Amino acid sequence: MNLGPQSMLNEQSKQRILYGTGCAFELTKWIIVIVIIVTLIHFFVATIAIVDGASMEPNYHTGDYILVNRFQYIFEKPQRGEPVVLKFPGDPEHKKYIKRVIGMPGEHIEIKNGAVYINNLKLAEPYIPSTVTTSSDRKIDFVIKPDEYFLIGDNRLNSSDSRTWGTASRRFLIGRAWVQFWPKWRIIQELKY
Repeated sequence: MNLGPQSMLNEQSKQRILYGTGCAFELTKWIIVIVIIVTLIHFFVATIAIVDGASMEPNYHTGDYILVNRFQYIFEKPQRGEPVVLKFPGDPEHKKYIKRVIGMPGEHIEIKNGAVYINNLKLAEPYIPSTVTTSSDRKIDFVIKPDEYFLIGDNRLNSSDSRTWGTASRRFLIGRAWVQFWPKWRIIQELKY
């Protein structure tokens, strides 16, 4: 068989097309794999929240980027003092909020004399300045229901939280604020009570 110049060009064109198609297929395959992995990480391991508002000052400010640990709450319950990201129970826009876990299921919570009391003991709150007092427009004196959490913002004078809208069900808690990575980088400390 005699392969002339035209025949060789056709063969080279076919090889280029096959090579290009193979590259496109490989690239598409890897993009799909990456999208699946990122989606699984987002829904089961970690997600990102951006702080919007002054309710957690002085610890978190508007524009702070927070990496939220979702994985931890699959196996563990939220703990007192943890900053958590949640979906506000009545928000049709499904915005993410950051608040601090103050009261746990089954505990008696009371706000009086400018402080939070858990089971009749004044709660130590090292994450807020000692001069900050806690108050509420309504009487807070009840036992928290099972699978419910009492959440308050660190900026007690400028926070819409459980003092206003009541306890938050566990199902609304997305995860624990784990790492702040913008504008500064820091691992968010766990408090032990």
